[in-house]
Amino acid sequence: MIMTPVEGEEYLILYPALRKWINECAICHSLGYKPDMPEEIYTFGPVAAKNLRHYFKPLALNKDGICEACSKLVEKNNI
Repeated sequence: MIMTPVEGEEYLILYPALRKWINECAICHSLGYKPDMPEEIYTFGPVAAKNLRHYFKPLALNKDGICEACSKLVEKNNI
């Protein structure tokens, strides 16, 4: 079960150091965890990575910081 974005944001407020493992699309501002996030995050252990995966979906970004869905729209509309 994926939690709501609000719950994910609240978790990041409690643990701001974990924000480094979160991607944000430059166009739609969707949040998701970095697909290459390790199973265990050094100072937090496996619980932090598990929680990020619980609150967020994976979100890959291209070199311009844009998610796949927005990238397709940009290509389709020749922006």
